Parts: sequence; C-alpha cells; structure tokens
Amino acid sequence: MSLMSVMQPHRVLFIPELLGIIFGFVDEDDHVNNACVCKQWSEIALDIIWWEVDDLSRLLALLRPYKIKGRYNLFDGLPDSRDWARFQKYANRVRILRFQQDSDVHYTGLLDDMARTRTTLDMLPNLHTLEWIYEDVDCMERATLFMHPRLRHLIISAPPLRYKEKVSFVLDVCVRAPHLHSLDLRVPYRVQYIETAILELLQGLPDLKKVIFPEFFLTSSIVSELSRMRHINIVQFEYGHEQGFGEEKDVDTFAPVLEQGAFPALWDLAVTARIEHVMRFMNADFAPINLTSLYINTYVEHKPEELHTLLVMLSERCCCLSQLYVLLAHHITGELELVPANQITFAALAPLLSFPNLVTFQVMHKYPVNITLEEIGELACRWPSLESLTLNEEPLVMHEFTLDLRALVPFARHCPKLRRLGLFIDANPIKIPPTLELKPFTALCFLSVGTSRARDPEAVAAFLSYLCPPNCKLEVGVTWTSFGIRSCRLLDDDVRMEVSSRFDAWKSVRNILPVLIQLRSEEREKSRALQEEVEDLRMRTRLLMDKVDIKASDSCVIV
Repeated sequence: MSLMSVMQPHRVLFIPELLGIIFGFVDEDDHVNNACVCKQWSEIALDIIWWEVDDLSRLLALLRPYKIKGRYNLFDGLPDSRDWARFQKYANRVRILRFQQDSDVHYTGLLDDMARTRTTLDMLPNLHTLEWIYEDVDCMERATLFMHPRLRHLIISAPPLRYKEKVSFVLDVCVRAPHLHSLDLRVPYRVQYIETAILELLQGLPDLKKVIFPEFFLTSSIVSELSRMRHINIVQFEYGHEQGFGEEKDVDTFAPVLEQGAFPALWDLAVTARIEHVMRFMNADFAPINLTSLYINTYVEHKPEELHTLLVMLSERCCCLSQLYVLLAHHITGELELVPANQITFAALAPLLSFPNLVTFQVMHKYPVNITLEEIGELACRWPSLESLTLNEEPLVMHEFTLDLRALVPFARHCPKLRRLGLFIDANPIKIPPTLELKPFTALCFLSVGTSRARDPEAVAAFLSYLCPPNCKLEVGVTWTSFGIRSCRLLDDDVRMEVSSRFDAWKSVRNILPVLIQLRSEEREKSRALQEEVEDLRMRTRLLMDKVDIKASDSCVIV
C-alpha cells in the first residue's frame, strides 16, 4: 500500500451531512480551522460559522472596514460592487440574526450606507429568524432592512411609546415579511397604547402559527382576532423585564367573541384571567376544546371550590389536555396569615384523576396544599402515567406541613415516567422508619422543594440519594418575585429572611447529594454484580450435584 493512499482521508469524511453532524460538536475556533482544511470542508464549516450571527459588528465588518468616531461607526469609504460581491459570499449563509441595541454604540450610519449602496434588495436572502431589540426610533426603522418574504420568525421590540405612527410601522412589517410563522413582541408599556397596532399586525400576518406577548396583553380583542387566524396553534405570554410588563386592569374582564370555526389549529394557550372568565370562555359554543396545553394565571383570590369546578369542567370538555398549569398568584404584602378554609385540598384536586390524557400538572398558591400522606399515595397509585407534578412547592405561608420525605416514595414506586416533581415538605429524616422500602425514581430529572424545610442536611441528602437517579437536579427557592403585578413581586421581609434561611440548608443538601448519588449507584452496581456471581455459583453447584447424582438435601464432601 502506497504512502499516498494511507494519507488520504476516508471518503465518509466528505459526506456533507455526516460532516455537519461532526462539526456540530466543536467550538467556533475549531470551525475556523476546519474551514482551512479543504474546499469541501470550508463550505460546511463556513455554513456553521455564519448560520447564527449575534454580533452585528462582525457581519458589517465583512462588507468594508469601519472606524469609530465618538459613539458612531462609519465605513472608511462607501461600499462598492466588489465589496458587496465578497459580502454576499458569507451573507447567503446567515439564517439567524440577533441584535440588541447598545446605547453606547450606533450602527445607524453603517446601515444607511448599506441601504444606499446594496446591489440586491435582500441583503441576507436566506435569513429565516430575525431578533431586533431596540430603544429608539432610528434603530427601529433599520430593522426593516433585513426583512423579506422568506423571513419566518421575528422577535422584535414594539415602537417606543412616544412614537405616534405605531400602526404604520407594523403595516410596514406585514408588507416586508408577510409569511411570518412566529412573532415574539416585546413591549415595555401597557397594551392599551398599542392594541390597535397589534390587531393590524395580526390581520396582516395570515400565516402566523405562534405568538408570544408580555403578560396582560392577551385582551378580549386580541384573543378574538387570534381566534379567526387559520394557522395559529400557540398563544403564549412571557414574564419578566425583557418581555415587558402590562397592567392587570387591561385583562380584568376576559370575554373574547368566538365565531364558528374559531381556533381551528390551536393546541397551546396561556391566559391571565379570573377562573370564572376562563370557565365561561371554555364553555362557549366554539371554544378551543382540543387544547393539549393550558396555562391559567390569575391574581384574584379564588376559593378551592372554584378550582375544583374548573378542573371538573376541563376534564369533561378538554379530553385532549395533557398539560395543565394553574397559578393562583394572589397575595397581599403584609397580609399572610393562614386561612385553613382557603387551602387547596385533595378533594379539590380529585378531578385531575378524571382527565384521560393529563400527564403534567402544576398548581401554585400562597397557602400550602392540605393533603395527607395517604392521599399522596392514592394520587400516585392512580396516576401511573404522570410525567410532571408541581404541587405548590413554594407557598408563602411556610409553617404548616402535612408532608415529609415519605411523600416522595409513592411517586418513585408508581410513576415510572415522572421527570419533574415539586412538593412542599418538612424534610425531617427522624420521621422515616428504618423498615421503609425505597425504590429509586427511574426517570426523575428535577426535584423541586421550593420553600420546604430541611432539618438535617446531611441526613436529608443521604435519604434522597436512595431515591434520586444520577443527574437529578435539586431546585430550591421562590419564583413569586419573577412575574406578575408589582404587589405580587414584593415579599414581606420576614418571608424573604425565612426563604433565605431555608435555601442555605437546601444548598448544603444540593452540594452533598451528587456525590452520595454516585456512591449509591456504584453500590447498586456492585450488589448487582455480586448477585449475578452468586446466581452463577448456584447454577454451577446445581449442575455438579446433578452430574454426580447428589440430592440437595444430602450432606457430603466432593473431592
């Protein structure tokens, strides 16, 4: 065999699909090196390098060198046809462009020069996802430079509040990118100031399949408009400063008008509304009863009986429902005293067992769920298909416990598909009888304990190591401060101090647990190997005894 044939790479390394998979596991510096190997590798590596651009300056530098004057960036000369020919070689590879305006750096002049000198209308002709987060009108208007009919996903800020031509801007978006499939709109002010523009935007994007708005933006008018869209299948809102904050009063009344054929493709819906309004909506003649995921958020105080009625209605109307989230987020700072009559009980949750396809459920409330160990056992035993259960693990009233570590055992025993479990427990190992039989979880990835209490971190970690599989993550803390109206994001000082104290104990558990889980896993492997060895010895002994015709009850020595 010649030296040349030995040095030639295997031909499988020239299969583009295989190379793409392999290159997907290396970092950007390696992609640059791969691009220098040969022409075929170069094409594939460059496609990966330029697939997603999250630094606009890197893209602009491809066209022509530029310099910084104060806060402004300027090309060292106007781009000519040769610059554009070189730029296009890389621009054709860009599929995702992400930009977030920095108040200290201005690209307006560069983008204007690009708009004036470009040789083709679409500067990034294969772009399918554009994220453009801006603060001022000048930056907003430059977003349209990268829009074209092949754009499918748009994440964009709403026009600034002072900008009076909001409708004109959204109509421009509809004309330039009419075939969008998903729209993620970030708005830092109330929906009432932009509702008309949003309605125009939805009417101009008939191919939309997914929309994401800030909280409190799914008003009756907007939901009514969405119901008339043929392809819409996901309607969501997101929490947090980045998405924007609306005001609860804008969705105080939730009464969309549904016509025949409403929501023909909808399967995922998230709303902020009172329970009675949700029930009226879902009981309507043309309600989206084929939902598979429903997220209900409310900041109005509701009784457990109302939750029970809601669950009964949904179990009867929405047979396809597989994921249900109910966040009862009402609380008033300084007024956190337990009212037993307002605690969620097992009786209130019992209709969950009547859903034919439900595998994920989350409920959140300021008071702990009043449920016993026996009822937890019944819930787990009757719900073997359960995949995710978050049973109010972070109440703000944190001193009334009905569950301890034993509550985990029924789920490990009866729910083999369970990937996430959240419970509010008093983790006191003293309550664990030594004879308790422990079967480890088979699929658990997340164990969420919220504001639970851990009495003895080392002993708690030792107990959990018997139940938790490797790579299972322990989640601690509260999410109340990350969403909702301002009154719900503020916690009493004593609540914050107690949460912090409990978090410290659970942090110790979290630090110890992975090591103990690994040791426990090794113990099981050794035990399994020992059992196999013992069984092998028994079989060999049995064969030997059969060979010399010795009965098992006989006593003798074989030499």
